[in-house]
Amino acid sequence: MRRTNYRIILVFFVLLLVGGTLVFGECANCGNNTFSGKVGVEFTFAPIPPTTYNLTTNVSAALQIAGFSVSTQTAFDLSGFQSLGVNCSLNLGAFTIGNDILFNPRFNRNDFSVTGQIVGVELGLNLILADIGTVQTPTYSMGTVLTLKSGVVSGFSITSVTGFGATDLVNTLGGVNAPFTNKLLYLVNQLGSLSGPPPVWQVTIVPGFYFEQELVRFEVDTCGLLASSTTWLDTSGFAQEIAELGYQFTEPNIAFLTSVTVDHSFSLSGLDFILDIQIDPVRFTSDTSFSAPTPPLPIPVVFSGQRFALSYACKGFTAISETDFDGNFMFSQQLFGIEATIDPVTFTSYTSFDLTGFTGERITARVEFSGITLSTTVRFDFTGITSASFGFELAF
Repeated sequence: MRRTNYRIILVFFVLLLVGGTLVFGECANCGNNTFSGKVGVEFTFAPIPPTTYNLTTNVSAALQIAGFSVSTQTAFDLSGFQSLGVNCSLNLGAFTIGNDILFNPRFNRNDFSVTGQIVGVELGLNLILADIGTVQTPTYSMGTVLTLKSGVVSGFSITSVTGFGATDLVNTLGGVNAPFTNKLLYLVNQLGSLSGPPPVWQVTIVPGFYFEQELVRFEVDTCGLLASSTTWLDTSGFAQEIAELGYQFTEPNIAFLTSVTVDHSFSLSGLDFILDIQIDPVRFTSDTSFSAPTPPLPIPVVFSGQRFALSYACKGFTAISETDFDGNFMFSQQLFGIEATIDPVTFTSYTSFDLTGFTGERITARVEFSGITLSTTVRFDFTGITSASFGFELAF
């Protein structure tokens, strides 16, 4: 079985390179000697009760010339070196070669990737070497992810991701389980982005180089129709299915969507109803969720939550609020977010409350001028400041 897997990957890699060579032609940008880069430093202070603290320094650098780019991210604290990430990519026109390596602080993973475009079809291959052992006993394992994307017909697309020695393949798609649900929950996602830095989506490497998971996604977005189907398959066969169906109107912008989740036993395990209305400068989103009860009941799903999001945007200022209720129809949490831009200054604020009251606040300010960016972020809760950071970045 191992030999068969290696043959499949080898054939795929050869086809990718041959196809890229056939459509490569002349690379008009390869002779472009444009040069750019940036370097930045960020200091983060975090008190450690009762009397001590930690100071973290993050140093980042990036360089781009013609079709080649490289970036590094290094972190230190008072105990010494913490992590190092190096990202490289080379754009050869028809295909792109990339390599990402991470230490934290010892070797964590190396991800070598090749992607190519052939007559509207995107092919991708990721070869990942990762340490899946413990600190005392490093254990290295290999994983491969094969990706196929096609959107030749306008409004229709298909995506296939196959993992050998790798799981959590949805992370190659930004962690999005249902594409149109994610699109209509724009306000919820935007508010979440104010709460902290974006997550890093990575597949999980598991022991053994065997078939582990397959993800197939179909999407239809045409004439107002929104429909998708995302299917997960594993070594035992069918694992999960998420199907979406909805419609989007224009003038005014109104969209509604139903999302259905079916588990490995072909039983209904989740149901979501989403309504999104946008009448500038106001946008409103409602998300009602049902899920399988625990313990099981005669009915397949029960009410599990409701959330409402409301935003107001005008002349560089955006205010967003979200109210959540749990499966008992009781208030769960309240979130507030503010984004304001008055060139060259940008200000954001994120505030959260639950049943007990105030739970946290994150405030960020950033100013940009003459290729220089200065930023500061402060987090605090009812006990006081939990972290404070200051950073600067120089672009050239």
